[in-house]
Parts: sequence; structure tokens; C-alpha cells
Amino acid sequence: MSKRKVELKQNQIYVGSRKIPLLSGEVHYWRLNPRYWKTILEEIRQMGIKVVSTYIPWDYHEVKRGHFDFTGETDETHNLKAFLELTRREGFWMIIRPGPYIYSEWPNDGIPSYAYKYHRLHSKFLEYAETYLKKVCSVIKPYLASHQSGHIILLQADNEIDPWPDVFGHQYGLNGKPGLFQEFIKGKYRNDIHELNHAWASEYRDFNQVGPFIACMLKDERGLPLKGDHELKRNLDYFEFKYYYAHQCAKWCVNAYRKLGIDIPIYLNLYPFFYAHDWAQMQSISDLVGIDLYPSNELMEDEHEQRKLIDKVRFLTSVSKASYIAEFASGVWHARHYESGILTPNHYRLITLTALLGGAAGWNWYMLVNRDNWYMSPINEWGRRRSELYDVFKGLVHMYGDMKPFLATKMTDIAVTFNPLQYAARTIEADSPILTSLYEADIDYELFDPRLRPSEKKIVFYSGNQWLSRKGHEHLRDYVSEGGILVAFRNYPRKDELFEPCNLLGFEEPSEILFEFRKRFSFSFHPGKKGSQVEVISSVYSFKECSGKPIRANLGNYGTHTIGYLKTLGKGKILHLGVKPTKELLLEILRYFGISLYSCSATKDVRTALFSRGNQYYIVAVNNGREDKSATVSFDLPNRTFKRFRVKNLSSQSTQILHSQHHQSTFSAELPRKDGRIFEIKVLS
Repeated sequence: MSKRKVELKQNQIYVGSRKIPLLSGEVHYWRLNPRYWKTILEEIRQMGIKVVSTYIPWDYHEVKRGHFDFTGETDETHNLKAFLELTRREGFWMIIRPGPYIYSEWPNDGIPSYAYKYHRLHSKFLEYAETYLKKVCSVIKPYLASHQSGHIILLQADNEIDPWPDVFGHQYGLNGKPGLFQEFIKGKYRNDIHELNHAWASEYRDFNQVGPFIACMLKDERGLPLKGDHELKRNLDYFEFKYYYAHQCAKWCVNAYRKLGIDIPIYLNLYPFFYAHDWAQMQSISDLVGIDLYPSNELMEDEHEQRKLIDKVRFLTSVSKASYIAEFASGVWHARHYESGILTPNHYRLITLTALLGGAAGWNWYMLVNRDNWYMSPINEWGRRRSELYDVFKGLVHMYGDMKPFLATKMTDIAVTFNPLQYAARTIEADSPILTSLYEADIDYELFDPRLRPSEKKIVFYSGNQWLSRKGHEHLRDYVSEGGILVAFRNYPRKDELFEPCNLLGFEEPSEILFEFRKRFSFSFHPGKKGSQVEVISSVYSFKECSGKPIRANLGNYGTHTIGYLKTLGKGKILHLGVKPTKELLLEILRYFGISLYSCSATKDVRTALFSRGNQYYIVAVNNGREDKSATVSFDLPNRTFKRFRVKNLSSQSTQILHSQHHQSTFSAELPRKDGRIFEIKVLS
């Protein structure tokens, strides 16, 4: 039988020469009456969706110990083979998610009871899981898109791999007998108990005595106080153990599928936070990683929710081979609906266009169809439309097809550092003043982990605390030496991952801190130049001596002080300011260095991003405010000078032809509350 090559390229799946964007919806065949399968698929087709995703529940298909039903011999809902045949016959591509775990509000998270009592790396669990994988792969392999008639284009290995210390901690050695945790620590410290004791300030005699120090608890819980670098290091080692565990589980599962002949791309889905997964580590063993996003209704959880959602997608874009949301909230699971209330049509446009602001290239709506304990999806269990939502989803699919974000490049010359481990251990503020100020100013940027690579953007803002891996120090130094601009404020990298002094970039140490409370004052990067003053409200780190150009401010009764400096390193520059960043200060820094924003709106609560696709341009504009806005959007097309341009609203197809004035291009955008629009920009002359 001839084979086709199935691979991930350019944010799409290629089946031979055919390109398939990663836009799909989740349908759980075994939770639906099979007589409605075809009706449901027809409604999905009418929506414009061409890819269907589903879990396969191990626990449900193993009808009794050692006996599997995938053909409906015991009950028609077990007939996975019939569902695969139907989706193929109806012309759908498929994403398959066989586990072993599926979660999905299913008993034991989809694992049979006899296997569920062992953690994911336990030899017994691996033995049982391997038997199941062999059985399920024998069913799905003929449907892989690598076969000429196959239609399965992606396979997910396991599901949101989590060590679950509250369930299996005793098996890891987190309390009681030693186990995997002690083995991990022993390996990390090269079997040298003295090295461990030095790092932790402990007095262990051997590694079997070692236990974790867990200081990070749930939101609003303080946990144990960290009393210094030693306890912080011990806490971080606990999170690194969790990263190691998830990585090993994923590695086993991906390899097991490959050995069983799965020759299509394999992906991993991850939590949208950092306490269980190192995203880059997980990407290294799979074809792509995606995150699971379940925002609150209309992003009303707190004032930072929209910015955090955008930042998660920004970071994913810098790590994964495709910026893919593996589960994107559509409807709500039982119990959560009491908290969420009714999910509005605006909610879905708001969260989808917000994800596009971050650079999302595709997503899987979970669930596109209701099922036994999932409500408020656009299609119900009998294949009937929930019209006020169905029309929204259909409109979003059409906009996706018009814009083609999987082929578009987000325009920004700005990057911000991001250290996932610092966020996991809550050693940095969740409401980072730099990220918050960038958001308030509608400044778009890339998020990247400096330990992985140097940035390629013109300017980098350092966001993090004062420790950073030595590799991160080296990458930032290389970035500046090659001509980049690095900006840091009161937090700057001065220690390595062992909390030893490390200053490869030559940052100057502040000599004192001025003011017990914040004080309002002004300063300028161009003293004496009219209109160059920028106002801040901040306490101040003052510098007595520093190399490079000092930046000084008159602080009233405190006199004139050096509050920062600008220095040269190789071909690039370092700007270090001992004040808290504000949106006004960030905008002034960008003006000073001549960095373009590409798109921006000064209208409160409106966020924008500019995308290019060849000679076509798109602006995504989103209003996260609680009232309708008539927003003014400014944009600057790179290396383009023009007098007239056309703006087309992809929702209404309405157009307006406008003139550029003094190289400044602006247009008005009517944005309903908690909603957004995509605008196509076409240069006319």
C-alpha cells in the first residue's frame, strides 16, 4: 500500500501537497447517540469546520478486564470503527486523542481502576498502558492520513500530563519511603550529598533522607515562607522534578506510539500555566505542543485576564512549532456553569480575537457539541443549533478563512523576557509591572525565554526577578553585543540559577533607594529638548557612579540624582532605569530609540496587533471594556509610503477609503463592548 507523507509545516498539517489549517472542533462519539452522528457532522460542515477531534476512552472500551470493544459488539456507542468510517466517508479530517489518560470529566480520568492506582511511570502502569496502546493503535492505524485513504492527521499522546502529587506523592517519595524524587535530586547533584547540602543549606547524610520544600500553594494561599536563596533553590528543585516527571511520561508515550507504527505528527497538550510543564522541554520530544485555555466569561475574572491570555499565546508562539490552542473553551463543564453563568456570543468573539492578538494560528474548540456533562456548546447532542452561538462560530470560521492567521506574520520589533520557572514558583509578581504597562499602552511584543535563545527583535525589555540561568545571561549578552537594545528597570539579572553572583552584562549596582513611598517627578533622555520630559510615580534606585551616559532627575528636596544610565556593549546598548515602568515611560523609551509600534490605539481598553501576509495586512482590534467604543486605530506599514488606503471590516464586509497624513495612518473602528473586529488594510496609492 502506497504511503503519503504527513508533516507539520508553517502552522499547518501537510498531507502530501495538501495543506490543512489547524482549526477543529471536539466531538465525543461515545457520549452521543450514534443515530445523530451524521446530523451532527453535517452541522459542523455547515459551520465551515473540516477537522473533527475526539478522545478515545480506555476505560470505556475495555468493557471487562482484558476484553476491548471498538466495534459495538457490546453497545453501539463503543463503535469507534464506525465513527472513523463515517467521518472519513463524510470528508472530515481527524485529530485523535487515545490517551492513556483523557480526563474529560470521566471516571478515573479515563483509566481502568486496576491501572489507576499506579502513577504514570510505575512499571505496572506502563505494562497495562502498553497493552491498551497496542489494542487502540490496531484500530486507528488504517485510518492514518499516511495511508492513501486515511484521514487522521494528528495524534495526541496522553493528556495534560501532571504528576498529581496529591494523589501519587507517596509513590514519588514526597513523604514516606524514598522514590523518584530522591532519584531525581541524586542525579541533579551528581550523587554528591555535600553539593546538595551547600545548595539547600541542609545537613542530610544521604539522598534517601531528602524531601521537598513546597512553598507555592493555590492562589491567595501563602504557603511556607521562603527565608532566603537556599529555601528558594529547594522549592525550585521541586518544580524541576515535576518538569522532569512530565517530560519522562511524555517521552515514554510518544516513543510507544512511534514503535507501534504511528507515522503522523504527534502533539502534547499542556496547562496554560507553568507549575507542571516546561513547554520547551515538551516541544523537544513532540511535533508540536498546544495549550488548553478556558477563560472566564467575557474575561471578567480580574483586570489582568485578557493580558495574561495574550501573553500565554505569545509565549506559546515562541516555543511551539505551531501556535496551537489544543483545547479552546466552547461551552462549559458541569459545576463550572454555576460560576460562569451564561456564555454570551460576545464572549466567544472576545476570547477568539484576543487569542489572535497573541498570534494564535489555530485551535480546537472544546466542546463543539454538547455531551452528558457539558453544556452551552453551539451544537447540542441531537445535532440542533443553538443559533445565537452557532452563527458566531460560523462567522469566526469565515474570518479565520479570510485572514489566514496560520500564514500571517505579527509585526513587532519588541520582545520581553519570560522565565516560566519564576512564575511557577511565584517568585515574580503575576501582575508584572512591565507586562502590565505594555498592555496599558497597547504595545505589542514577543515573549521569549532567554535561556533558549537570543532575541531577534530590535529591543528587549527584561521582565523577571534578579536570578536568571547562566545560559540566559549569555544569550542576553550576545544579543546586545550583536546590536540589540536591552532595557531593564529595578529588577535586572545579577545572579545565576544557583543564586551565585553573575553579571555578564555589566549592570551597575544601585547605591541607595530613595523614598519610602512613591513620588511623582519628571526626567528626560534629552535634557533641554522641548516636550521630552516624561513623568513617573515611583520610588527610585539611585546610582552614585556608573559607566556610560547618566540619566539624571531633579527630585525636589532630595536634590538631583542619577536614576539610570545608558551604556554601550559591543554593537548594542543597555538602558538601566531605577524606577518603576509606566506606559508613558515605555512609549518614551520606544520613541527615543526610534522603535515603531506598527499598530496602536489610545482608546481605553482597546488592544491591537498588525499582521502581514505578503502584500496584505490585517489589524485585529479588541475592546475589552464594558461599553461600546468608537476607537481610533493608528498603524505604520513597514517600508511602505502611501497616500490612500482601504479598510475592510471582515465581519460586516463594509469598507472605507481614507487618506494618510504626514506618514500617519489612522481609521475609526466601532467596537461593541467585550468584542472585537478584524480589518483588512489595502494600500491604494
